[in-house]
Amino acid sequence: MVSHSEYETNNDRPRFLAQALTDFFLGPQLPGADPFFGAYPVYQLNQDRYFNPITPAEFQALSTVVKTRADSSASNLSFVVTGDLFEMPAGPLAFAATLEMGTQEYNLQADPRILPGQNVIYNLTGTGGGGERDRYAFGTEFSIPLHDTFKATLAARYDLYDDITNVDDAFTWNAGLEWRPFDSLLIRGAYSTSFRAPDMHFVFADESGFFSGIFDEFACRNAGFTVTQCGNQTAYNYTAFGVRQGNPGLEEEEGNSYTFGFVWDIVDNLSLTVDYYQVELEGVVGDISSAYILQNEADCRLGQDRQGNAVDGSSAFCQFILDSVIRTVGGPNDGRIEQVNRGPINRSYISNEGIDATLRYSLDTDRMGNFGFQLGWSHVLDQKFAEFAGEPRDSYRDDLTNFDFRSRMRGSVSWEYKDLDVTVFGTRYGSLPNWAETGRIAPYHVYNLNVGYSFTENFRASLIVNNVLDKIAPKDDTFFSYPFFWRAFSPIGREVFVQAEFNW
Repeated sequence: MVSHSEYETNNDRPRFLAQALTDFFLGPQLPGADPFFGAYPVYQLNQDRYFNPITPAEFQALSTVVKTRADSSASNLSFVVTGDLFEMPAGPLAFAATLEMGTQEYNLQADPRILPGQNVIYNLTGTGGGGERDRYAFGTEFSIPLHDTFKATLAARYDLYDDITNVDDAFTWNAGLEWRPFDSLLIRGAYSTSFRAPDMHFVFADESGFFSGIFDEFACRNAGFTVTQCGNQTAYNYTAFGVRQGNPGLEEEEGNSYTFGFVWDIVDNLSLTVDYYQVELEGVVGDISSAYILQNEADCRLGQDRQGNAVDGSSAFCQFILDSVIRTVGGPNDGRIEQVNRGPINRSYISNEGIDATLRYSLDTDRMGNFGFQLGWSHVLDQKFAEFAGEPRDSYRDDLTNFDFRSRMRGSVSWEYKDLDVTVFGTRYGSLPNWAETGRIAPYHVYNLNVGYSFTENFRASLIVNNVLDKIAPKDDTFFSYPFFWRAFSPIGREVFVQAEFNW
């Protein structure tokens, strides 16, 4: 099989010129310094211009068009062979093999006037980057019938990457067993290793800038306040500049996982599926957030975390964190955060352990149509994390800095009658820590509705309502910035869609 895809985008948008805007509203700089701090330049605000609309001609003189261009492409060639190798006492030994070759590249050209350090365009920064990567892979899989009730699966794969990173090649494999002691019960288990190369923009991104609202936790706690007390104080909540850049030194992510579970057909039309899983990953690629950096900067500078636990400020982790924050020296902004440097790294270790379960039931009737019921449950039993090598692999499932959901429940009820079908979905998300990390907020429930009707064989219409009850995120009295809740929750309330499908 051969495939090729290309994508190109051109983004043009009008933006104000920083110096022209300053000159238009403030005029020339006046002699001397400000009378309050003796540090800032002094201007005479042109109030007529500031409080009145600008004309089209003035807008043209004050603005420009920022142009960003991007293109990407991917080409792949693959061969697949399947079949039975030979007969075994319990059945044929099935075989599959694949050979893959691929190349991909991208080029992101930001307007040079918005790159870090230029300050030509008012209140806008951007990112660029580009690179290419070739990859080759060979894989094979066997399905081995060991007995009428017992089957094994073996698979292996070799990947080779050719780019500027330290990613070279990797061998991964998988082994699984399935046992059916009787017709209504299947018991299964598997072990596998994994390999994943970093996403290309993690590697090839040029230095780029961003503006973000930050919380200066060190200044807050150093002044003797708690995080909650500083939540709405402008002295500790302000906007700072940030710089991000790709990391060609990234290595591949490696891992292993195993699962064990069963599928039980309890009675006709009623089944239960339960699976236990454990996944361990080393070298996971990801950006460090500004919030994470600034919280740990405070811990490292103060020698203790929010709960009073000792922190070694001389550790490799603390040195990395402290080097990521640049603070102003001298002047009225002495000590304020000037810049946060961040980018992708290979995290040392992440693991997840949990249970997934699903109960399904269907009821078919002659007069009232067909009904379907499904209830799913996912529960995280443990999570462990270490940012850098040598750090302890601590369990953080219940840590108040962990904003991952520990549990989810999903349910649905469906009804089909002739050309009409109706489905109600419901999801319950477990509790999360509050933003101050002093407790937990309530769970979150959301319900969706789908109604469809087939008018003819070729025409179908559907009504889709998401978030039927128009529920917003659980209240968090410690989250003081817009949108006042964690990003795992949607800011969108009830949505209604009407969809029509034609087939000919």
